[in-house]
Amino acid sequence: MAGIVTLVARTGILTLYEEFFFTRGRLVSHPLAVPLLPEFDTFRSQLDATLMAELALIGERFAANAAVEFLDADLDRLTDSIAALTLIEAKNDRGALPYAHYFATQRPSELKRPILGGQLDTMRHWPPSLQASSSAQLQEIGVRLANLVVLGDDKTKAQDAVAQNIADFRSVGSRKQCIDAFNALRKSIHGKLGETQHKTPELGTGWADSFFRQGSSAERLTIRELDRRIAAAEVELSTMKKQRDEMVVQEEALARARADAEKAQKKAELLAAKKAAAELAARVAELEEAVGEG
Repeated sequence: MAGIVTLVARTGILTLYEEFFFTRGRLVSHPLAVPLLPEFDTFRSQLDATLMAELALIGERFAANAAVEFLDADLDRLTDSIAALTLIEAKNDRGALPYAHYFATQRPSELKRPILGGQLDTMRHWPPSLQASSSAQLQEIGVRLANLVVLGDDKTKAQDAVAQNIADFRSVGSRKQCIDAFNALRKSIHGKLGETQHKTPELGTGWADSFFRQGSSAERLTIRELDRRIAAAEVELSTMKKQRDEMVVQEEALARARADAEKAQKKAELLAAKKAAAELAARVAELEEAVGEG
């Protein structure tokens, strides 16, 4: 007998099912192997439990990632608001304060690129100066940002914890234990099939080995298939980079439009205030003349 492949620790759960059903299908289909079926089927419950445990962890990962992404979107909106308001106060001069205090080294679009990470680390230092601003709007944003920083730390810790749980599950936890148990069972079944083969020479030398796939689908990948996958991944990466560049341009245009709109609103309010002040001054002069105080 040539022997069977030992399933490695990185073997995916669906590949385990493929290996299980491949062997089971052959056991149930050969009269000399059917007696081994009950022993082989005892593993099914552990395999199913491992699948459900992995699916639960995958669900936790998606939930943790979603929480981080939603919080990142909140930070991005605050970044745009801070950029627009501070640019108005800096009279559209990006080199002047207060805009330069926050965006001297990174444009808003650059700051927003990572999902939390560097953005959170940068913005965690902003609340004190925002809350000390003379702008009521920036003060309110400073309070909101301080709360988001706390939430961001909590969400990233939860995300890291889930990632570690998955890594542990696969490297030393239930899935590793499942693979070890399956390898032991496969070895036992293979040995018993080998005994049957030895007692029944007409079965041929490869009969026992034929109950097990010779290598997983991942291990049977060809260079051509890998080249095809790499090319497809490169096309997808290029498309994503182009999409990102377009989004950067759109976000910068949106920030400028917001800043211009805020500036126009301020000018309109200023003109209205000046007009009201002039009318009030004229009325004061009229009243002073009427009472003889002019």
